[in-house]
Amino acid sequence: MLTVLSYVFLDPILALLGADEQVLPLARAYAQVVFPGYLLFGIGAGMNHFIRSSGRPKTAMATQLIGAGINLVFGPLFIFTFGWSIRGAAAATVLGQFVSFIWVMWFFIQGNTLYRLHWKYCKLKKRIVLGCMAIGFSQFAFQLASSALNFILNHALLRYGGNLAVSAVGIAVSVNTLVLMPLLGIAQGAQPLIGYNHGARKYKTSIQTLKMALRWGMMITTTGFVIIELFATPIAAVFNASDTALVELASRVIRILNALLPVIPLQVLATTFFQAINQPVKAAFLSLSRQVLLVIPLVLILPLFLQLDGVFIAPVAADAISTVLAVYLLRRFFAKHGLSVFGKSKQA
Repeated sequence: MLTVLSYVFLDPILALLGADEQVLPLARAYAQVVFPGYLLFGIGAGMNHFIRSSGRPKTAMATQLIGAGINLVFGPLFIFTFGWSIRGAAAATVLGQFVSFIWVMWFFIQGNTLYRLHWKYCKLKKRIVLGCMAIGFSQFAFQLASSALNFILNHALLRYGGNLAVSAVGIAVSVNTLVLMPLLGIAQGAQPLIGYNHGARKYKTSIQTLKMALRWGMMITTTGFVIIELFATPIAAVFNASDTALVELASRVIRILNALLPVIPLQVLATTFFQAINQPVKAAFLSLSRQVLLVIPLVLILPLFLQLDGVFIAPVAADAISTVLAVYLLRRFFAKHGLSVFGKSKQA
């Protein structure tokens, strides 16, 4: 239903999100192709969690790699060879989502799996639905808040820096996403392990899983931080080497927005942990603390004093505060069980 409404009111929505006369035709062309594929994406991505939870992490990883691989291969083919331009990029994305959807559905239809799809199990039960909604509320809140943040951020960037600033931040966010994707994969892999052990009252194993995820996550983000700080300009040039003004601004924004990369795993994995142990209020609070309670006010306030730099600094300041909150909540929780998330446990 939301996809249909978004498609019908496409232009007003895109304009509301900050698309001006120059950007609107491109955004419209891309969205017209991508929006119908959201149903496939929702089913494919959602059911993939069941594959991972059934003890088939390699199959779950293959689901994501297949979709991304098809997008990567067919994107240039549709854009340059077929001359479909921005629509070609969207078509490659939808094609990848469709193949991932077929892959997931086939996994649950064929017999070699712990869970199988049967129509008799598709009847909704209030207790199960409410439980799922409670556990998934933090992620819903995160996505909703991200949309609100993008709306405010785009308008602030357009006001203080124009389309050049929007493009620079887009490049910086793409680089940031590339570094954070492995971290999100670690978080998704650790979540069922934390949940299973916590449910079995094996709290020590649960915290050991969290610690291991934190170590690997910090190794990845710290490595990404060093590479970004050393090679920000060449990285920005990969996106558009011909536009020197864009490369110069983008390289600066990349360094600013990724300044706290080494500690990002603390807030990401803290949210994952509380979600896994069925404490959705804390998980939602951590998600919202950065995306709504901190970033949005900072984006509105800091530019009044720092102009465009205030827009760039706002997410970094929010990351710092939300990391402190994450550490506080983790320490408080584990102290109740005689455990320490950062040091030695008081008891087994």
